[in-house]
Amino acid sequence: MNQLLQPKGDRPEWPLLLQLVFEEELKRQQDVDRIYAGKRILIPRHDHEYSSATGEKRAVYGLYHRCLETDSGRLTIGQDDYWLLSYEVPNQGDERMRRADLVGISESGGLVVFEGKLADNSYPPLSAVLEGLDYLACLTSESNFVKLQEDLRSFPEPVKKCPEGFDRIEPTRSAEHTVVVLAPQGYYEKYSRSRRGQGWKDMASAGPGTASLGIRFATAELESDGSFSDEVTWTQVGQ
Repeated sequence: MNQLLQPKGDRPEWPLLLQLVFEEELKRQQDVDRIYAGKRILIPRHDHEYSSATGEKRAVYGLYHRCLETDSGRLTIGQDDYWLLSYEVPNQGDERMRRADLVGISESGGLVVFEGKLADNSYPPLSAVLEGLDYLACLTSESNFVKLQEDLRSFPEPVKKCPEGFDRIEPTRSAEHTVVVLAPQGYYEKYSRSRRGQGWKDMASAGPGTASLGIRFATAELESDGSFSDEVTWTQVGQ
């Protein structure tokens, strides 16, 4: 109640309330003892041949490799830098198709799960957030997080070479973790017109999130042929 009463101005209460619910559920899920059954969580993807991939996978793969080639894996969104670690990141037991699209770390050492969507995706923005939170909860459970840290230390070159400014930064379980929905402007426009997608703008305008969980919406002109614009920015709310 105290946190709900703090914000001032003409803003709805529900986005902050939902963020608080997400944060508490994330903490609860992080305490569940789960560990990925495979050898590695962070699989090196620097030499992955992705020319046969299609759709969102190709777009996400292309974004990762572009960032790796131009600046050792750095992705800049607005004023914030992220070090992209891997894509198609497994996290749930031995279940198939349970993989995070793209995973990186923030400048504070928090884990970041990027959910890539093309313009015609059937998942509205808040559903995409929930999908990312599911992966984030599994990856930040204690056993998986320890495994992830070990995997990063054993990364081969050139992926072990981090972007400038990240040389002293390691994944930290107590840091703020983040889910970023990454999609073209057409995706957000589609769900701005649809009642099914209503609400994401209020969530985006609610601010960075709680003390341990960030929720972001970003635009990038991801295309199914693997191309995208050089500029990736926070979605401008209210335009």
